[in-house]
Amino acid sequence: MSIFIKILILFVLFVALNIVSIYTFSYEDYFSDRKKEITLDENSGILKSIKEKIFKKVEYIPSDFFINKENNLILLNGTFPNQNTVNQIVELLKINKTNDIKIVENSKVDKQLLVEISGLIELLKDFFENDSKIIFINNTLTFDGVLKDIKYKDLVFDKISKITSVTIFNNIKEPILVEELEKDINIDNNHINKSNILTKDEIQLLINNSIIENKIIFERRSVEITPKSKDTIQKIADILNQYTVYKVEIAGHTDSRGNKELNKQISQDRANSVKSLLESFGVESSRITAIGYGNERPIAKDDENGLSEINRRVEFNIGE
Repeated sequence: MSIFIKILILFVLFVALNIVSIYTFSYEDYFSDRKKEITLDENSGILKSIKEKIFKKVEYIPSDFFINKENNLILLNGTFPNQNTVNQIVELLKINKTNDIKIVENSKVDKQLLVEISGLIELLKDFFENDSKIIFINNTLTFDGVLKDIKYKDLVFDKISKITSVTIFNNIKEPILVEELEKDINIDNNHINKSNILTKDEIQLLINNSIIENKIIFERRSVEITPKSKDTIQKIADILNQYTVYKVEIAGHTDSRGNKELNKQISQDRANSVKSLLESFGVESSRITAIGYGNERPIAKDDENGLSEINRRVEFNIGE
């Protein structure tokens, strides 16, 4: 038998075996068995190791934002990961105007929180006076405003109580209480109505609200306070002069960029500058302590360059 005939016979047998294999093999049984044998666990050692090598983990920080009612319009400002996110939030919350939007790529907005806030926007529009606001900062949601009418109180409080995704700080005021509070703040020091003296916590809240609306800012690379911030400190001085039983610590803070000791000195110098301004507005020096903490007490994560606008701040801590 020639070699050619042998090769031809082997080829025919090979083809025949392949045809038999194809038509008799059960793919269904094969993959059914494989499913039993293989379980994809994303937390298993091998898969987890592969994921960690392929994907570099990005640390996100929560977006901080403010929703204000001004001239019967709803305004949005804050930090967001991109413009597309801003546009989606504007559409979802029916925002009339954006103002002072900052793009921070590693910031993140909680979708569930936005859905819950969307239920508060109509309340803010219809039931609250101008200058009322919804603030989300440091994972805390603050609703701060004055009701137009006391009859809306139960409805508003019921709506707020249903928000479960974050901590809620409620600073909603009734119209008559606001008038009494303003009267108490502006009354002459020599005629204080002792029954209306605010508590330490209430004084702290008044001051905190003042600096949430107008953060204390200094001129670039300076301890000189900006004119707008001087107005804010004037208001704080008025409160302190009204309630002379309380003392105040002025705490200066920086982000982590630069030399640690230099940051501490900068924060101390700026705290001293605020102290001097309070004294010029009539607050007794013995009631004021100025301390520069540098970058020792951050309230947010700095970026890769050590920068954080949130961490660069001045705080007023009320004590007795």
